[in-house]
Amino acid sequence: MPQDYDSKLNLHLDINHGLDRVTELVQTRLIESGWRDQVRLACRKAILENGDKHIPTVDELISQITPKARSMVPDAVKRELLHELELILINVDKTGYSKNF
Repeated sequence: MPQDYDSKLNLHLDINHGLDRVTELVQTRLIESGWRDQVRLACRKAILENGDKHIPTVDELISQITPKARSMVPDAVKRELLHELELILINVDKTGYSKNF
């Protein structure tokens, strides 16, 4: 049953572009908060710390920076994301169709 509800929710998100809207909102808020710049600086710092002896691959940078980047997401952005997702979930009934979108 939960898997059925998941597929209905995905259908709803695709139809209404809710996920795209939420993704764009989060990206905008992260840029506005300076988070993206902080992550860029953390990446540069990680590259410079290694010096010429080893240039990290993209995968190495991702694994090194991701935990720090996640912890740097402002609480206000997290709350806004949760609120937007709650609104989407509230408006999806059990038939998979939106009530208000």
